[in-house]
Amino acid sequence: MPTPDARTELFAALVGLDDDAAQDVLRRERERLGLDRLVGDLVVPVMRQVGLGWERGEVSVAQEHLATQLVRSALDRMADGWGTGDGPQAWLACPPRELHDLPLLAYGLLLRERGWRVRFFGASTPLHDLRRALRVHRPEVVVVSGDDPARLRASRVALDLIAGDAVLALGGRAAELAGADLPGTVLPPDLVAAADRLAEVLAEAQAGPAELLGTA
Repeated sequence: MPTPDARTELFAALVGLDDDAAQDVLRRERERLGLDRLVGDLVVPVMRQVGLGWERGEVSVAQEHLATQLVRSALDRMADGWGTGDGPQAWLACPPRELHDLPLLAYGLLLRERGWRVRFFGASTPLHDLRRALRVHRPEVVVVSGDDPARLRASRVALDLIAGDAVLALGGRAAELAGADLPGTVLPPDLVAAADRLAEVLAEAQAGPAELLGTA
């Protein structure tokens, strides 16, 4: 686990707009903790703390935006080369008008750590266009994730089409609240658990109903 001092140090650097200090904490803690614990035990809790501070009026909009960009910059540097390799390919996207893609970026890093090839489309992705592309490039899995369940529900037609052409998984708070009414597999809310779960989702889809029932 990161020490309470590491969380305090990162939070102070982010809301203090101190890019160098924030990058130093993230670099040091990644070496000490590894990527899974960096994301699950440090980045996610601290960004949640920033968000709660904004809701309470203790963190300004400018501070929240810059904190997000500082963390994004660090994660972007870790994503170099994540589309290469021999593993299965996962396409990651947020539905149209969904702008909260930082958790999805962190999720992509966790998948890469597990051998996946990652293609990251990010915020507000036109899902009908994504579906046309996946029919050509054939990724093994498409993950659609976001914070607002209304955005996910509004994409029902596109999600149905995607689910007909690829293994579809849904993530984020939006999937927790709306996923039961939509096609695809709802991933666990914890990013590390969701990264572990995706290989199982793919294996289950490849096995087919007969094998899963033990009648193959």
